[in-house]
Amino acid sequence: MPVPRVLERVDLGRWATGWDDLVLRQPVPSPFQRTWWLDAVGDHDVPTTWLLVTDGEQLLGGLAVGVRRRGPTQRFGAPGPTVLCPDHLDVLVEPGREHAVAAALADWFGGSGQRLLDLRGAVADSLLARALGARHEPHDEAPYDVVEAGGDWLATRSSSFRRNVRRGRNRLEAAGFTHRRLGPDDVRTGLAELRRLHEDRPGREALLAELPRLTAAVAAGAARDEARVDLLAGPGGAVAATVSFVVAGRICLYQVARSTAREHGSAGTVLLADVVQDAVAGGCHEVDLLRGAEDYKGSFADRSRPLERVRVAHGAWASAQLAGEDAARWLRARARDGVSATRRSPDGRDA
Repeated sequence: MPVPRVLERVDLGRWATGWDDLVLRQPVPSPFQRTWWLDAVGDHDVPTTWLLVTDGEQLLGGLAVGVRRRGPTQRFGAPGPTVLCPDHLDVLVEPGREHAVAAALADWFGGSGQRLLDLRGAVADSLLARALGARHEPHDEAPYDVVEAGGDWLATRSSSFRRNVRRGRNRLEAAGFTHRRLGPDDVRTGLAELRRLHEDRPGREALLAELPRLTAAVAAGAARDEARVDLLAGPGGAVAATVSFVVAGRICLYQVARSTAREHGSAGTVLLADVVQDAVAGGCHEVDLLRGAEDYKGSFADRSRPLERVRVAHGAWASAQLAGEDAARWLRARARDGVSATRRSPDGRDA
């Protein structure tokens, strides 16, 4: 009888349809594990490797990783640049075959060579961490909410939030700005508007550098009706733009960019509310704000999922690298604590 084993591949080939089917059967189906995303975000410098757990011709599970080399060590992480922040990651697994998939991955990782895994954005208590005996530490939070598909989502939010959305929408519509959902052929135009709006904000340089790759991914997702770009726009251009993903009945709000002009206040909130209302009316049963516990997200969702960072090494050289990185992180944290302490007065109040 065939024994489950791990195949390392540079492309999915005949397994592509089975892979996408598996994504939909996970506890939290993630758009960042769909083939259209993974194919777009990899590159020649950090190629995506597909670790496929198979039993004969049956795909039992798998993991997509970006592979880098540091000396003799292979370093595995999420595919694509870290600034793109993929979330809800884990080993894909056919329900009921968790033990076989975990055992096959453990055998593969513990084989010959130096290997180091550092994966950010994993689901809490991931099968990946359990399979490899890895450390899994808190990394971030992902606010979300379960909603009634086809219902009036906005009616379930607080009265103050509804009032702010209504007033903002009325003011912006009076100025000529309306909500437009772009079709697949207009996605690149929408991402150009998102770039323009982000360019006015500090700290967006790393994201803007990767916008061509993100644009390719969103265009591929939109062609499969799993990514959408929305604008709040008027004759002079957009004052807000959003990128979101819709996979397995989940609307995932990924990016929002807005004008900082005072007369365009609430543009981002109004557009996000319109996007969620439209998606829920169209059949979505969950709203996911993805990683980041920014205050505004509390108006859109009442629950939160923890996200973790999974880290483990195999081999003496890789283990030494991991230990060195842990030591460097500890020293940086101590340095930050020391700087914070010097900014406080002797009685403990902020200076």
